[in-house]
Amino acid sequence: MLQWVVSLEGIAEKAGFQSKHDCSGFIGLSGGMKGSIVVSVGREVAFAAAEAFTGVRPTSIDSVVKDLVGELTNMVAGSSKDRLGFAGISLSLPTVVAGNEHSIWFHTGATVEILHFTSPYGPFSVEVGIRNDL
Repeated sequence: MLQWVVSLEGIAEKAGFQSKHDCSGFIGLSGGMKGSIVVSVGREVAFAAAEAFTGVRPTSIDSVVKDLVGELTNMVAGSSKDRLGFAGISLSLPTVVAGNEHSIWFHTGATVEILHFTSPYGPFSVEVGIRNDL
């Protein structure tokens, strides 16, 4: 793991659809709960994490960086599922999107909370959208 010290800066209901970060990983939740978990990171956070895992500093958001963001998303979603005791919940494979100010859309019936964190390499966020209409 990264062994970074991160701090939760705040939790808010998400307003809008535009990400403030450069790369986001998505994992779907199914079974006893339906929704999505999204981990969004800026370029510097993504590059520092990739360098920590591979020993090589990326110069662009390439396939290595995208794979790493997908793996980080998988670790966050899996850890959240385990810590919160969500038995009967299945996680999808991660999907990663990259691009300046990309949009993140959750299901219309979802309540979405965004957790803002800081790390030694910059901010990142975790968004959790749970469908309430089921």
